[in-house]
Amino acid sequence: MDGAEKALARISAANDSLADLRDQIDNVIAKATRTADAVRPRREEIERQLSKLGPPPAKDAPAESATVVAERERLASQSAELDQATKTLRVTWWRARQAIDKITNLRLSLFVKSLTQRISSPLFPQFWTDLSRAAPSVEWRLKYNANDWISSVNNQKTNVAMLLAAVVGLYLFLKGLALAITRYRPNQNATPPTFFERAASASWIAPVRAIPGVAAAFLLFGGLDYLGLLYDPTAAPVGAALLNSTLIYFGVSALITAVFAPSQPERRLVLLSSRSARRISRLMKLLALIYCVDLFLSAFAQVFYFPLSLSVVQSLGTSLAFAFVLIGLLLTPFEASEAGGGLKPVSRHRPLWLKLPLWVAALAIIGCCLVGYVALGRFLAQQLVMTGVVGLVATLLYLAIRAFTRGNTTSRSHISVLLEERMGFDETRRKQLGWLTESVLTLGVVLAAIPVLMLQWGFSGPDIRDWSKRLLFGFEIGQFRISLVRILIGIAIFVAFVFITRLVQRRLRDNILVAPRMDPGIANSIDTAVGYAGTGLGAIAAISYAGFDITNLAIVAGALSVGIGFGLQSIVNNFVSGLILLIERPIKVGDLVVVGGEQGVVKRISVRSTEIETSDRASLIVPNSELVTGRVLNWTHRNALGRIVMKFSSGPDTDPRRVLAVLSECANRHPNVLREPAPVAVFEGYSPTTTDFSLRVLLPDITHSLKVQSDLRVAIYEALRRAHIGGSEDFAAHPAVSEAS
Repeated sequence: MDGAEKALARISAANDSLADLRDQIDNVIAKATRTADAVRPRREEIERQLSKLGPPPAKDAPAESATVVAERERLASQSAELDQATKTLRVTWWRARQAIDKITNLRLSLFVKSLTQRISSPLFPQFWTDLSRAAPSVEWRLKYNANDWISSVNNQKTNVAMLLAAVVGLYLFLKGLALAITRYRPNQNATPPTFFERAASASWIAPVRAIPGVAAAFLLFGGLDYLGLLYDPTAAPVGAALLNSTLIYFGVSALITAVFAPSQPERRLVLLSSRSARRISRLMKLLALIYCVDLFLSAFAQVFYFPLSLSVVQSLGTSLAFAFVLIGLLLTPFEASEAGGGLKPVSRHRPLWLKLPLWVAALAIIGCCLVGYVALGRFLAQQLVMTGVVGLVATLLYLAIRAFTRGNTTSRSHISVLLEERMGFDETRRKQLGWLTESVLTLGVVLAAIPVLMLQWGFSGPDIRDWSKRLLFGFEIGQFRISLVRILIGIAIFVAFVFITRLVQRRLRDNILVAPRMDPGIANSIDTAVGYAGTGLGAIAAISYAGFDITNLAIVAGALSVGIGFGLQSIVNNFVSGLILLIERPIKVGDLVVVGGEQGVVKRISVRSTEIETSDRASLIVPNSELVTGRVLNWTHRNALGRIVMKFSSGPDTDPRRVLAVLSECANRHPNVLREPAPVAVFEGYSPTTTDFSLRVLLPDITHSLKVQSDLRVAIYEALRRAHIGGSEDFAAHPAVSEAS
């Protein structure tokens, strides 16, 4: 470590040496961490042994045996040595971190210095005078190497010709095959593909379209190397640079074609007309070509040791070409195709949020090149291409994620179909899980795109790695250590538990908890208990994996006990009452109950409240504590069997026997009235103006009482009219006077 710090003090402007030194210091940090992790268990074991021996005896206490004293001294000596080693490792670790910070700052200053270095402006004659002086030596060097390489090619004309023919043939064959594979073949009467389907198609169309050029480039490079034409120190790096630039161009070009689909509007991922898509894709491919040519020429200049003036000219030409092509792209109107087939005219400057920053970048590139900051202009041009590619891929991934989680107005999202058909989630839960899935996937795209962008904009790989490691795998805030990866994995564990729980509930409802195999109340209790148990286990597992100590939560819960005893008493009371309802089941789903003068059917029992649906289709939400501690009339507690009592009155001269016979006959004819025990017609009494009767019948399902009463009243009314029993006036003192059997 001392040697590394001294070497760091001597370094001034050696970027490669800084990178090597950074790797050495990283190794120091890794070794110090591994050593500290190896020492920690031994220290803990020694501390446990010392605690078992206990403290040394006091002055007045009996002396210990010599064996115990020797063992305590040995353990104390080892503990002191390990403690000293741990402190040394901790100091070494911090010295290494400080050295890395110095390296990062030094590399940043060197990077900024290289970009802000100003040379003579190309608008002044001095710039071109320097170029004319350096041109002859470079021309001689190029001619010498070119003649030498061409002579090597002439010695193998036949082999080189066969290689070129094979390269062209392979490219044409694979190109035709790729076009055939990726050709759009819509089915008859097929609906237009959704964005998710188009994005999925683009994800495999882009690599397939890039395969012909990539395969041809590899064949050409491998063939030249096999023929020995990449033997010397200049041909080999030039060939590698050409291969690298070619691969980048074919990859970016295939991606642009897959996104804009100039000849296939059905697969286009952007809402542009075919005219705008064709022009934009051509200009973007031209930008990619300029970028790749610049990369190749930069490597070519390094191989042949071009003087600074020629490298500046090369950077100046490619940067200005990039800026002017970018201006041509900005002047292209982004026309959107209407549903009717017509084109909606748009301004050349729309969308302003996209074109305004690009205008600033294009003018900045031109201005930097003209005033002499050519390196800065070239850097802006290169990073604009790579940033655009990364941003384009990230945007497409984000739109695909939205299409997957939200769907559109014409089709439902894939995740909604999955959650509804396979998991049985309702609409609210589907939206919640869809939002959670979208947030996690979007965060993953952002975390993947940011390091790539930072690497393109000049940050070193080791620095990005360290920052990412701190962000993802843990950083400390006070006494707490937060790990983003563990938190995300904890969320994923919770979601997985919820998915598995819903899947188990759905299987139970479809195969086991079905009527008449199982009582609906028992089925609801089992289904609810499985749901809460799975969700609770998922929450505990997620919290534990995320790094939160469950014992701390228990301490917090104990501290909140006072608050629970006062402010949260009603909530806890309802929660416990809900558990009693689910276990004891005095009220079950499907029961017909009367609570506080309101009658309805129990639809859902949760741990806090119970939902009762009244005859008016209104939902009555009753706290569980009222159902446990209050009086509840349950018509179907044991079974659905129940009795209804219907009352009638007639005139004072009516023959009671004839009325009783009519009542019994009508009751016995109704199909929903039990024959055993038989219906009972009763003469209740008489007055100077009326005679009173009642009919008691037993129903197998008391929930059908309203329909049975209506049918019986109609039948009795018609029977009394046919029997010419005058003065009969059907009435019910109570709408439904019933008794549970």
